[in-house]
Amino acid sequence: METIEETYINTIQEANNASNWYKVNIKAKRKYSRGIRLTSIILFGLGGIIPLINALILENKGETTILNLGYIAIAFAGTLLLLDKFFGFSSGWIRYITTEMEITKKIKEFELRWKIETYGKNLAVIPEEEAKELLSMLADFIIMIKEIVKEETSAWALEFQTNMAELQKSINNKIETTIPGSIKVTLSNISDYKNLKIKLNNMGSLDVKRKIYFFQGVPPGYHVISLIGENIATNQLFESAEVVLAEAGKLTEFTMNLED
Repeated sequence: METIEETYINTIQEANNASNWYKVNIKAKRKYSRGIRLTSIILFGLGGIIPLINALILENKGETTILNLGYIAIAFAGTLLLLDKFFGFSSGWIRYITTEMEITKKIKEFELRWKIETYGKNLAVIPEEEAKELLSMLADFIIMIKEIVKEETSAWALEFQTNMAELQKSINNKIETTIPGSIKVTLSNISDYKNLKIKLNNMGSLDVKRKIYFFQGVPPGYHVISLIGENIATNQLFESAEVVLAEAGKLTEFTMNLED
């Protein structure tokens, strides 16, 4: 059976083990957090500097690929920050620091209190009631340490679940906003024109033989519907274009009036 002194030593050792675990694992969190933050700052800086270089030094003569590098840098920076948030490197680093400091503080406070309570006493021969009080102190102390660890773990679990939910929501929103839509075009007065052709953006032209046309599988966003033909009465060339907003997973309807 352990003596009170041995129980005290083992209890303090268990508390120190909890503190040391956070001390060791803080290093990895700090490394990844600092690396991601520093890289993101550099990439964001490059994303802002590249357009300025193109405008001030190259006088807007730089190739499009140069400007694209700026957009790519910003996109990478944003992705790194999302990874940091999802894996909790920065938040975990701060959480580990505060938890380790709290455990260390409680250990120092308890060691001082133990010295006060046991000052001048021979722990090997103290009365049973005093022994029970000291053992109760040890039990309360280690329970408190475990509660601190439990609270940190619960905070991690809540953060992870929240990040997972946000990630799933973002994925669902992305899927919903990228579902192709359809465009229904109704043409008026086509009998007054000949050799009519209709096209969507830069796709191939279609000969107009009816009043209604459907364009399927259209990506969400703005698109240009173009018409070209000849006015039968004047033999003049006719051209018309309309900008249409295609919504994800929906049918967009609009009418083009063929008037010179």
